[in-house]
Amino acid sequence: MYYIGIDVGGTNLVAGLVNEAGRILDKVNHPVDKAMSAEELCLDLARMSKKLCEMGSVDFSQIEAVGVGLPGLVDNGAGVVVQTVNMAFDNTPLREIFQREWDVPVFLGNDANCAAAGEYWAGAAKGCDPAVVVTLGTGIGGGMVANGKVFTGFANSGMEVGHMIVHPNGVLCSCGNRGCWEQYGSATALIRLTQLEMERDRDSAMWELCEGDRFKAQGRTPFAAARQGDPAAKRVLAAYLQGLSVGIINLVNILQPEIICLGGGVSGAEDDLLLEPLRELVIQGTFDKNNPTRLERASLGNDAGVVGAALLCNML
Repeated sequence: MYYIGIDVGGTNLVAGLVNEAGRILDKVNHPVDKAMSAEELCLDLARMSKKLCEMGSVDFSQIEAVGVGLPGLVDNGAGVVVQTVNMAFDNTPLREIFQREWDVPVFLGNDANCAAAGEYWAGAAKGCDPAVVVTLGTGIGGGMVANGKVFTGFANSGMEVGHMIVHPNGVLCSCGNRGCWEQYGSATALIRLTQLEMERDRDSAMWELCEGDRFKAQGRTPFAAARQGDPAAKRVLAAYLQGLSVGIINLVNILQPEIICLGGGVSGAEDDLLLEPLRELVIQGTFDKNNPTRLERASLGNDAGVVGAALLCNML
């Protein structure tokens, strides 16, 4: 049997034909048409899925299920996309609309939960349970698999780890609270720290890397400058790793997962600048030091969401 996983992003739709081992056999993608209504977008997902079968010479009857990962709140029980960021979905009955085009089992999941499912099934977290995946991007996303099932909370919005408050009365977050973890551990937070330190130190190598414009700073900028021995960049990374470690320590002490996988662009930094010092900070703050949680880089990259969505039917 085969599965289809769809990763719905704000700019692109990616669908993959996946086997039981979590291997992607074929893939198709195209940009999101912002002019589409929610209903048109749902039907487009169904047509993409059927096209994928035709590409892989797979009969529709061989598809066990289709899974859809979305950036927002979903209700898999009802088959409804409750709310997404910058997209047309709003209490949209995705399953019902999809099945008008193709009557196949359809499962819905939050994109971070799908990434966790993918890493658990076929990535860096394979064989580990519980497993947590944390994605470091514009914000911080999180997902967890426990006892082989994706954890969603009673109302499907659990594991919003980026919005746990790590600094009361801290930096204002887009959610309206202050001191959320993503204001200290996301790529956005890293860039903000980089720009502030550049302003403090006009001799920093980061200025040259940014061509004299601090607004050109990217997540990789302080890592590149630190590799050159730049003191200002090292200060940026020390502050960033401290902020990132606080949230991870909380996850370890509350959930005690066997593994936490870091994904997103920041996770690609060299081990000696990111993972190794981060592991030291985390173990220092962990309550149970005799049974440490593994901290690793996620291995599936952008494919994690596709694989996890495809196999949601086995994990919800």
